[in-house]
Amino acid sequence: MVGEGETVNLSAIDIDILSIASKRGSAGIDKGELLFELGKVVKGIAYTDLVKRINRLASENAISIEENGPDDFTVFITESGSRLISDSVQ
Repeated sequence: MVGEGETVNLSAIDIDILSIASKRGSAGIDKGELLFELGKVVKGIAYTDLVKRINRLASENAISIEENGPDDFTVFITESGSRLISDSVQ
């Protein structure tokens, strides 16, 4: 879990995931929309690798994941994730 003032090494893909989730705010973004938006900026990464990154960001409390079904989810950015994305831009 990421605490106040704690540094996290974010990859470009992590930043893309957080940026996309941030744009949707409290409404969140479902799996299909997230993958579509990521497909615009990320090329050549396997679906399983993206899911691992999403799960890692969730374990670091940068995002939360709501399960919508057996193979569907919605991603929400957290306050911690918003701080991370803000810090990465500076």
